[in-house]
Amino acid sequence: MEKLSGKSAFITGGTSGIGEFTAKAFATNGAKVAVAGRDEEDGKRIVEEIRQAGGEAIFVRLDITDRESISKSVQQTKDSFGTIDILFNGAGIHDSYDTVLDTDEESYDLLMDINVKGPFLMTKEVLPMMLEKGKGTIINVGSQATFVAGPGGSAYVTSKHALEGFTKQLAYDFGKKGIKANLIAPGFIETPMTEGIEDERLKDIPAQRAGKPEEVAAVAVFLASDESDYIQGTSIKVDGGWTVGR
Repeated sequence: MEKLSGKSAFITGGTSGIGEFTAKAFATNGAKVAVAGRDEEDGKRIVEEIRQAGGEAIFVRLDITDRESISKSVQQTKDSFGTIDILFNGAGIHDSYDTVLDTDEESYDLLMDINVKGPFLMTKEVLPMMLEKGKGTIINVGSQATFVAGPGGSAYVTSKHALEGFTKQLAYDFGKKGIKANLIAPGFIETPMTEGIEDERLKDIPAQRAGKPEEVAAVAVFLASDESDYIQGTSIKVDGGWTVGR
């Protein structure tokens, strides 16, 4: 059964890692998908793979730090699909575990622009059309750093904590108007962002392995579907149990 049939989705960070697998999972479940990101080559590759599998998708170039780029990419998606039912805020960057003393202001601002302000601006752009319909889904992507210190540095941990607060406030403000907002908190997942990291946390994960991006995508499909309509303002951990021992 196609859980997302008749819906259209906009996925930031859609050209690699969790975003790519989420785009494909949404398409497999019947959604029309806008794969949004800066990497046009990978974006078009993903779109072609979705189309070859029988799905419907477009690539839209997106710089999450640029308001004009956001507005243009959302309009392109509306022109193609008519509306946006699901917003998946998946774009994000890491900070190499830098402490506050090692983090310069420029790096801090860039990380906050992408990890926190980006989802804010995307939501601000997409939310009005959801409110007009009286229904919509927003999925923000946090991490283990949403709950504890250590999975990132000062800026990264701050940004992921902030994203959980943003998610809760969205549910509080707009849940009664048909908007469902939740957060997925992946643990150590096999993606380009974690490639090459020798992480001692792996031995402390009850599941005894890193996660796979398709496992995160499966949770995203559930949160995007009508099956999860009574789940509001929640953060769901997909971390193999790592945070239970913290």
